[in-house]
Amino acid sequence: MTMSNIPFRKILVGANGFPESERAIEVAISLARSLNAQIVVLGVIVPLSPEAQAEGIGLEAASNTRTKIQEQVRKSVELAHGLGIDVISEIADGDAEKEIERKSDEVSADLIVVGHRDISRVRRWLEGSTSETLVQRSPTSILVVHDEHSK
Repeated sequence: MTMSNIPFRKILVGANGFPESERAIEVAISLARSLNAQIVVLGVIVPLSPEAQAEGIGLEAASNTRTKIQEQVRKSVELAHGLGIDVISEIADGDAEKEIERKSDEVSADLIVVGHRDISRVRRWLEGSTSETLVQRSPTSILVVHDEHSK
């Protein structure tokens, strides 16, 4: 296999500050290292849903989420650099699926890696699932990584 035949030269991984994205980042970095690929770490800060606002989750929770995502992205970049992997990062505000698709198009990603977490049926119905939506809509290959502790 020649370098031009390697299917994954640019790997985009989504970060949301939760453990499932931590696992997805680990997998993406491992793949990037094995394939000598570039990794793009995209932290997405999703606005609070009306359901979360109704439950009383406010600005403090949103600020904590932003801090967790920024820290997760920073650590990911440091780890990738330490392993000699070409890495770029961005933190965006908005809908996770749309931001991941936007960044994937922008950098011409060959693979998108996202984490998956188990959520209730009601919450899935109200908010949707980023990984499921991407699998259904994205023209880019998707790798959905389950958190090893969720089993």
